[in-house]
Amino acid sequence: MRALPLAALAALLLVPAASATRSHHVRLAVVPLPKSAIGAAAASFPVAYDSGRISNAEAASHSPDATTKTFKKLGRLDGYALEYGNAFTGDAGVTYVRTAVDRYATAADARRALAFWKKEDAALSRLDNPSFSVTSVPVKLPRPASGTTHFAYLTSYSASNIVPVSGIDEQIADGRYVLDVIVTAGSASVAEALAPNLAQKLVARFRLERRGRLHAAPVKLPRQKAGPPPGGPDLSALRFRASDLVGKVTVGRGYVVDPAAISDYSVFMLPAGQFDVLDQEIEWYPVANEASFYADFANATTLARHGSTALDLSGVGDGAQGSVTAGASFDTGQVFFSSGRLAEFIFVASQDAIDGKDVLNLAQVAASRIDAAGLGS
Repeated sequence: MRALPLAALAALLLVPAASATRSHHVRLAVVPLPKSAIGAAAASFPVAYDSGRISNAEAASHSPDATTKTFKKLGRLDGYALEYGNAFTGDAGVTYVRTAVDRYATAADARRALAFWKKEDAALSRLDNPSFSVTSVPVKLPRPASGTTHFAYLTSYSASNIVPVSGIDEQIADGRYVLDVIVTAGSASVAEALAPNLAQKLVARFRLERRGRLHAAPVKLPRQKAGPPPGGPDLSALRFRASDLVGKVTVGRGYVVDPAAISDYSVFMLPAGQFDVLDQEIEWYPVANEASFYADFANATTLARHGSTALDLSGVGDGAQGSVTAGASFDTGQVFFSSGRLAEFIFVASQDAIDGKDVLNLAQVAASRIDAAGLGS
């Protein structure tokens, strides 16, 4: 056996024996709380399709500012989440619970990531506009366990076409891991009451696993198949055709898997006539409140971007909202519909300036197909 350097030998002798168990490889898939640990609040909820491993690319999709490169620089290695329910159904009481764990290269990386997500939560207030009210404020919750750093934000949404909804996001740094609890409910008080309890349970469960003492198997995840909504309309009838645009068009289309929706029919054009690119996502949701929320949220996100100008689409119908955004390298135009359980998201981009009239014309074509299918509002 090769002799250890004196400094290394001293370090081994000085480390408490209990810390040796901390080298156990943490199985991320068993850390998030199963339904049995959450309790009555999630007893009737199915496991959501968004559950499972979270790559850096998928983590970036939860942020309007981040990219895969952002999380690589932060030292994020991997993550796993379990989700139950649907956050924006508009039902009273708890509607959604998410618990998750992210692994970072070092404890310092985890603390930097915690600061990043704190800024992201605070930035949600930028989405507030006259037609979609958004508030996101820090709240003081008890620290889940000694040796941790944490924050919590309460975010509330309201609009004329949705039932108000509030959610608590509490995130905790423990060593080189960041744990996350999100509870969404019909009222802020309900969400705020449950989140701290789940945060304590999540930290305790994580620490058991870190010590190699958690005897649990991963929760079985549901599988989602691409296709028309069961018992619903064929969304392909609402798609754009090459004849709807002026100039050369190359079209890719078909049903795709979208964990947030029951069904998603996607159309992608490159080139796209008078535009360089066109993306159309036609989605069907469990309830109308959810469809309206996602359309409102997407519209608010684009309006919050620098260089965005809202378009008057009030005459189009079917809940149409939209804008044009002037960028340094390219312009974008976007239109969002919500009608019953249907939501539609249309994005175009061009290196040349985009005329709002061209976006309005697209909106009118889309609305005419929604109405012809009997899905208009």
